Amino acid sequence: MKYEERFETALRSNAPFAALNSLILELSAEGHKKAEILKIFENYALYLRKSNRESDEDLLMEVMDALVGWCHPSARLLPDEQM
Repeated sequence: MKYEERFETALRSNAPFAALNSLILELSAEGHKKAEILKIFENYALYLRKSNRESDEDLLMEVMDALVGWCHPSARLLPDEQM
């Protein structure tokens, strides 16, 4: 399944925030690094902005906050990677 399809499935789910969190964990389990996942999410956020889907973009940005650590430590999605 393409990234776009995965995002749209998550955004249309009954619990889109949880589904987007799960998408991050799935991408990590597939071998994507945290920086790669962030870039995938950033690109989709830009697509949503260009498509005037502000509420979807806001939701995606909230999930990205948890990915990069701009949240309570217990809400972080992935550990920081070693350099």
